[in-house]
Amino acid sequence: MSGWVKLYRQSLDNPIICKDSDHFAVWNYLLLKATHTEIDVVFNGSKITLQKGQLITGRRVIAEKFNISESKVQRVLKSLKIEQQIEQQTTPRNRLISILNWDKYQDSEQQIEQQVNNKRTTSEQQVNTNKNVKNVENEKNVKKEVKVFVTPTSQEVKDYCKERDNAVDSEKFVDFYSAKGWMIGKNKVKDWKACVRTWEKNNQGTNKGNNVKTFAEMAKEEMQREELYNE
Repeated sequence: MSGWVKLYRQSLDNPIICKDSDHFAVWNYLLLKATHTEIDVVFNGSKITLQKGQLITGRRVIAEKFNISESKVQRVLKSLKIEQQIEQQTTPRNRLISILNWDKYQDSEQQIEQQVNNKRTTSEQQVNTNKNVKNVENEKNVKKEVKVFVTPTSQEVKDYCKERDNAVDSEKFVDFYSAKGWMIGKNKVKDWKACVRTWEKNNQGTNKGNNVKTFAEMAKEEMQREELYNE
């Protein structure tokens, strides 16, 4: 991998990134390894397109790179996620990490091109401005594309439920949606975390009466929501 990235001085004011040398090293590793162009790759057995600011890596790779423990890498990544610096989807083999606000840290090629164009003649600037408008429109169209849904593992759901401190049974959750092909009515699930939060609210509503919903009851309610969704 060649090229360069921008390192902002404001990073020194971020208490998470500068918590210790390991946090700082891992954060800069993510910046340096993230793709700056779209790349087709295989993740969790499916072909996906990496967007700007995304990368596929693993705890072991990062740990070996900086001679730190895998558990420390896991804690660093978790803190970056909690502080909304990154998003990540994990599998038993690796993980897909997305750096949030990537454009905030890295200028786009169009911005760099505009800086050069400012030194040209008025006529050249007008031509380049039209070109930049088209590029911006293309970028907006790319952002409107639906993100590829990656089926979560039972462990990912379990970790998310633990993070939210709820009573959702991760195995029953995965079994339920796997049996339905991860569909809600006639539509593909777009955000499994939102589904977890729905189950969480249902459990909370029932727990007020000191009752715990069975898996069958949860499934029945889900089917009723699908009927309303498809009307």
